[in-house]
Amino acid sequence: MMFFVGFDFGQDKELFKQIKTEGFSLLIYPLLIALGSLSGALFAGLFLPIGLLPSITCASAFGWYSLSGPLLGKLVSSELGTIAFLTNLFRELCTFVLAPLLAKNSLEKGEIKPLTFAAGGATTMDSTLPVILKAAGPKTALAAFISGAVLSMFVPFVLQLFASFLI
Repeated sequence: MMFFVGFDFGQDKELFKQIKTEGFSLLIYPLLIALGSLSGALFAGLFLPIGLLPSITCASAFGWYSLSGPLLGKLVSSELGTIAFLTNLFRELCTFVLAPLLAKNSLEKGEIKPLTFAAGGATTMDSTLPVILKAAGPKTALAAFISGAVLSMFVPFVLQLFASFLI
């Protein structure tokens, strides 16, 4: 699957010209997605029985369920590890369903459609990337890949930072 996505990227010569012109502005997407995820978790934590800090800690995995579940299960508790695993898995599953709908209803025609990949978080660099490519095209898929890569680099640090407050 990833081979074909990479192959599709490599065939589009205009895509790399656009990336050169966009430059560092592509880094705003993962930063906004991270802030949105943590803000949403803060708001949800006000109503959830687990509280604010555990809610934010689970969300700080940005969709990376295979890391968040085991790590929080070992560092904090098996209950929080299970919650983190399930919430981040649900985030990825929602992306599979929502990405085509959001791409179709996006106002940006022929441009990067950030709403298509915002829900995916860190998963947009691997498992949800083919869905995003098919739904929104190569420009959005490349922005999604960059966003997912940056978020994936944030996760180990941010997740352990918030988990350290719970230990």
